[in-house]
Amino acid sequence: MNIDYSQFYRGTTNIPSYGSGAYKKDTLVKYEFNTTDEHGNKVMDKMSREDTLQAMKDIRSQYGDSVIVEFSGDGLAALAGGGKFMSGRAMTEEEAAKRAARDAAFQAENVIQHENTHRIVIPNYETNEQLYNSLAGAGDNVISSTMGIISNYLMPGDASGLSEQERQDMAAFGLEAARYLAENYLDESHAADFMSAMETVAKYGLNGSVSDGGKVIYNVQEGQVRMSGVPGSYVDMEGWLKANDTELYNQINELNQSIINHKDGENHSAKFIELYTKAAKKILDASSDTKKDSGYADWKEKVEKTKLPATFQNVKYNGFQSFLESLQNQSSLSNSWISANISRFMKWLAV
Repeated sequence: MNIDYSQFYRGTTNIPSYGSGAYKKDTLVKYEFNTTDEHGNKVMDKMSREDTLQAMKDIRSQYGDSVIVEFSGDGLAALAGGGKFMSGRAMTEEEAAKRAARDAAFQAENVIQHENTHRIVIPNYETNEQLYNSLAGAGDNVISSTMGIISNYLMPGDASGLSEQERQDMAAFGLEAARYLAENYLDESHAADFMSAMETVAKYGLNGSVSDGGKVIYNVQEGQVRMSGVPGSYVDMEGWLKANDTELYNQINELNQSIINHKDGENHSAKFIELYTKAAKKILDASSDTKKDSGYADWKEKVEKTKLPATFQNVKYNGFQSFLESLQNQSSLSNSWISANISRFMKWLAV
């Protein structure tokens, strides 16, 4: 393939660093390979296994060791049917079918093993911190499974072809998978915080809106950040600037957009420090009776009042077989869907 990979670039996010030494990571870069855009227009051909692995290799080679590259999109899982053997002889229909089945199995396994290798950053500071603190000391398979639960069931990026009931039931399924982790893989000191964080993430997901094209849009607000020297009654920086200094608020937004668009030739770090230092000084110098921006409080109250779906009852967590059987015949999700996703969950946990 002759592909301009930049067209699939979807942004860069700074993440709370994790790992140590040569394994320390602090940046997440996202690429999304879809065969069509949101309007159904063709973007690219389907990718073969070889094309997929080569694209991943080429893109990763552009970044340093502190960067995690996330790949998503239907183009990664699609396969181009090969028509000839290496000898040049055309394959029979039976040979082509066997090869396609073999490649599909390989690709599915590769995607399942690869899809949760990055760490998701929850857009809200408090929830993100609670989640990762609750996973302290957990095995890589538990962290990987948590990432899979969030990205596939609690806050999926696409809801094409799903009814609202199915979307809610998928979130309920994700929470049951999270409880399975809490019951079997986390100690009591971490399990409660883990479930609290995952239930909050589920509420973020349930408040998402679905576009006509099936894309799910989430309006998760960052939260109130305590800055150095600010008293307990601190204010939200973004909300304060929006209400009190529109010019500086717009400058920071333009800088963030520039970082997202990955523009070259700009000293983002220096500008970032300059603007945020200026913003912090303005807030600290403001009168002590400055009112808190109500936008975040209203949003937070709405999230907290969101009811979680009570789809599944009397679920058993003492083994995958009993877990599977106790989830069946209780939702709008078919038993075959439940079975396939329990199998996927098992693979994430390397069971």
